[in-house]
Amino acid sequence: MHVLAMIVSSSAVALCCLGATIPEQVRALRPSDTAASENAVLDDLQHRAQEALARIRHSRTPAEVDAARAELRRKLTHSLGTNVLSAPADLHARSVGRVLRPGYRIEKVVFESLPGVLVPAHLYMPQELRSRAPAVLFYVGHWWPDAKTRPDFQAFCINMARLGFVVLAWDPFGQGERGISSRDHRRVEGLLVGVAQQGFAEHETQCALRYLMSRKEVDPERIGMTGASGGGYNTWITAALDDLIKVAVPVVGTSEFYEQISVTRPLDWYHASEHCHFIPGLIQFANNHEFVAMLAPKPLMIVAAAHDQSFPIGGVRDVYAYARDLYGAYRTPERIGFFVDLEDGHGYQKRKREAAYGWFLRWLAGRGDGRPYAEPETETLPFDAAELRCFPVGRNEAAGPGMVAAVRLIASTLPARKSEVSLPPMPVPPAIAVTNAPLQRLEIPVSVGLRVPAFLLRPRANVRGMLVMLDDRGKESAAFDLPIQELVQNGWAVLGVDPRYIGELVTKNVGWVAAVSLLLGENAVMKQALDVRLAMSAVRHALPGVPVGLYAHGANACLAASYVIASGEIGFYVLDGGFSSFLQWIERPRSLTASFELKREDHDRTTSFDREIPFAYFPFEALRSFDLPDLLNSTRARGLVVNQLDGDWAPATGGRSDVREFLLNDTAK
Repeated sequence: MHVLAMIVSSSAVALCCLGATIPEQVRALRPSDTAASENAVLDDLQHRAQEALARIRHSRTPAEVDAARAELRRKLTHSLGTNVLSAPADLHARSVGRVLRPGYRIEKVVFESLPGVLVPAHLYMPQELRSRAPAVLFYVGHWWPDAKTRPDFQAFCINMARLGFVVLAWDPFGQGERGISSRDHRRVEGLLVGVAQQGFAEHETQCALRYLMSRKEVDPERIGMTGASGGGYNTWITAALDDLIKVAVPVVGTSEFYEQISVTRPLDWYHASEHCHFIPGLIQFANNHEFVAMLAPKPLMIVAAAHDQSFPIGGVRDVYAYARDLYGAYRTPERIGFFVDLEDGHGYQKRKREAAYGWFLRWLAGRGDGRPYAEPETETLPFDAAELRCFPVGRNEAAGPGMVAAVRLIASTLPARKSEVSLPPMPVPPAIAVTNAPLQRLEIPVSVGLRVPAFLLRPRANVRGMLVMLDDRGKESAAFDLPIQELVQNGWAVLGVDPRYIGELVTKNVGWVAAVSLLLGENAVMKQALDVRLAMSAVRHALPGVPVGLYAHGANACLAASYVIASGEIGFYVLDGGFSSFLQWIERPRSLTASFELKREDHDRTTSFDREIPFAYFPFEALRSFDLPDLLNSTRARGLVVNQLDGDWAPATGGRSDVREFLLNDTAK
């Protein structure tokens, strides 16, 4: 990338003449309106997501599908982390009661998905069974207070049981009898050891499937799966990975991934309060089309709503068109179905249920032609009826403690980390024009359409070295904190940089940024480090051979700086106000305790109840390769670390009084 980009600020020259202080001159260089810069940052990320998805070559023939399926499944399993979460040797399943109703019965069941993590479930069965019956796994999706007992879901299970099916429905973590906790839908600690949030969901689905298979009433050769919203998405994933699932009916859980990324951008992906869709690296190898390919040619019915903000119908039609052509190539066009509810939106309402009944009847019971089956009048119980509870009334069982305990156990048993830290290769630094002006504003192109703003302050005499500064509050704030005047008098140039998502490039869409970055398989903080390295390298072309130091202030800036330091391009550094280890984010005695609290009502999903650490900070599988001390120890750079934070955001080390002395001593040498 060779782009000329350089602006010398005339206002800086004027301020010098007026006797303004250096920090004031630096601040005057910053534009008052940075909205265009924020859009450029978001546009860059969205464009890279679009490019990644465009590179995927969808299989078009049975031979291509058969050749690709194993590798797609391997990649999806790795991205989920289900290979990291060990299946329990014993589910410790137990029956805790029965509900008898005309034409069907419910067996109330509790099983363990992880040590100490209890899952309440309802097993719906026909009133009388004379032989093994077809069965359906029902993943209910994200409905918080009612979950498995939501009236629409009860209606589906009741009518399927009356039609001769066994149906297993359970409460996902953070829902129903497991308490209202959106926090349990964003257990980002798992990312550090290679477990995505959807990995927890898929792990529990496999436990539920294992329990269903163990029942003598169930025909193991006739198992289907369905679910709505997040349950529809989970249906795609489970059916794509597991051949035990013979028929799939994902309901309002189908999307063309780029369309979904675009739609959720102005919504900050609902403040990233639920993470099931954020599978690390997914869009580098799969769109929803690849889920189709992995499960083809099993019978598949895609159920959608004509008006659905989260899953726009245009993208659903695109996935169905691909599926129709692929099933045609398999010469099984009858095995692909598509139903669009023109009246009701997101959910599992009557028309959607009727489409599912007909499909399951045809392909699991050999009855009918697959068209919708009319639902009779159905009486459901109140969602909070005491007789539906698996746990005692008034006692919900939080999943959070067991989920975090599982992550801690994995972290404690990881093999020794590598001695060397591998960083992504850096592109050719951009060519920029650097003048001899005492102070100038720079805009360094780091990708097409995205420029990183910076200022360069330099002494009038020869430059002896360069100090690079970044700050969570913006590059100008560091200029007020540090002995800038003395540094310049010592012959040092000062380069202040705002990498993406900081300072002039800050964005309100932090949830969307972290989500799309994770889907791309990127570390958002490492991208910031790359911005700093590109800016640093671009300026060093004008200042060849000078030593470089680095100063970072704030948790985000210090993380990015750690990657810069590991590049080996820094002679000394100061980290002020950062974390010392990824492990701190797992061991958070005060904050994690607060995060396990269950709520009474379904609101404030976006609240950081426990002062959450932004999930953009969590590199996927980091603890399998390096921790923060490994980054710092990978070079011979001299360092000073002050005001460190622990995992609860509390100070772990004392004051910053020695920062000034450290910098002045190093720059005076």
